[in-house]
Amino acid sequence: MKSKFSQTMQDFSRAVIVPVKFMAVMGLFLAFSVILQLEFMPAALQTFGGLIKTMMDSMLNNLALIFCVGISASLAKKKKVEAALISLIAFLFFLAANNAWLTLTDQLAKAGEMGLFGTGQAVVLGFQVVDMNVFLGMLVGCLVAFIHNRFSDKEFVDFLSIYGGSRLSFMILIPVILITAIGMSYIWPVVNGWISSLSGFILTTGLLGVFIYSFGNRFLIPTGLHHLLWMPFCFTALGGTATIGGQVYNGAANIFYAEMANAGTITSLDPSLRFATFGFVKIFGSIAVSLALIHCAKKERKEEVKGMILPSMFVASVAGITEPLDFSFLFASPLLWLVHSLLTAVSETILWGVGARTYMLYGLIDTVVSNSVFSPSVTRFYLVIIVGIVMSVIWYFVFVLLIKKLNLKTPGREDELTEEIALAPVNGEASLMENDFDLVVAGLGGKENIESISNCFTRLRVTVKDESLVDASQLEKISQQKGVVLNGTNVQVIIGMGVQGFKEDICEKLGIIE
Repeated sequence: MKSKFSQTMQDFSRAVIVPVKFMAVMGLFLAFSVILQLEFMPAALQTFGGLIKTMMDSMLNNLALIFCVGISASLAKKKKVEAALISLIAFLFFLAANNAWLTLTDQLAKAGEMGLFGTGQAVVLGFQVVDMNVFLGMLVGCLVAFIHNRFSDKEFVDFLSIYGGSRLSFMILIPVILITAIGMSYIWPVVNGWISSLSGFILTTGLLGVFIYSFGNRFLIPTGLHHLLWMPFCFTALGGTATIGGQVYNGAANIFYAEMANAGTITSLDPSLRFATFGFVKIFGSIAVSLALIHCAKKERKEEVKGMILPSMFVASVAGITEPLDFSFLFASPLLWLVHSLLTAVSETILWGVGARTYMLYGLIDTVVSNSVFSPSVTRFYLVIIVGIVMSVIWYFVFVLLIKKLNLKTPGREDELTEEIALAPVNGEASLMENDFDLVVAGLGGKENIESISNCFTRLRVTVKDESLVDASQLEKISQQKGVVLNGTNVQVIIGMGVQGFKEDICEKLGIIE
């Protein structure tokens, strides 16, 4: 039961991050649009910036629908396109049914001076419904994926065949969505109260709350469950609520994006920003850790370690994707990972405590562009640089001290036998790929034992039918693997940034249609 629950949580985490990755792009373009609309810009560029902002606002204001489609398609084990289409229709069904029930039972809220703010209801795609925000998309997306995976393969006899497969799951969803829409009319107002209370509690815990949030957000990365911690605070009411430009926004990231769009009227950033600063470790921590790993490598291995670590450092600090670097030392020493997480928490707590108000959700590019629309007096970005330099030095020396004193087997410090294996020449890329495929199949207990295959940023994620057939020793022989994580029927192979192509090649050879 514990293993199944963990697998479900990891699948959900992976699904949620799919739409979130596109939001990083939205944030960049929103920032550019704001810059283009500055007063000194030519009129043509200001107009162009306004058009871009309108486009980005359409995404920002319809996140529930985007999350719904993204989650259902990601969680669907097959027929992903049909699952995505069904989720879109199901989302519209929910809006229509919920609005009709609120109207029928005379529960529709009356708009006041602030519109529907504070009433627990909102207008979504023209329908006035209970204000579930992104949670609505998550709920409908998960329902669609669950029913789709269970019934989309069921077929009927010829004259009823049109009602089989995905159409069957669609038919089942209609009453399910209707019941859910009616139920949420009574359930969600209560849940809304809980969310407000929890949000209020976290917001009033001050620096302790920042410390706990920052530590958990980094420490949970090996489990793949860290998304469940930061995502609600950044994109739902759990992270805070603010009214900007006459419109209500929920979540630290959403609030900041809205503030970007109204940068000319913003004199101070919303306190919810404390939940959107974990890019600090990606920029400064990654550089310090990388330099420490290179410094501690054996002399004859330094160039090899540089070739492995420096690209990972660049991706982590510039783009904000830390998994390749994290996994280079995480499995070698869990103690280092614990210290890394603690230093992350200390850094973000100090950062908030000294008064820095800088948005840092991803890497250096996103941080610089996003904060450039505000005055330095608003973001106090100079404090980030000062704290970043000081903490980078501490990070570096703490890592060097621990690695050398405890003789930790970080990259370039492995035993001689391991080094010989690592340095063994590879003959032929094509035959290597073929060998990798055979090792994957053998390690997973054969083709028949593979239930589903997916991937996240850096991991090949596989669900097997019988965990006893899994052979970790075979998986560890895969040329591109950087670690293997076994958790019941859930198997994860750390590949790195090339995992998407690796997974596609595996699926193609297995005859799996995504």
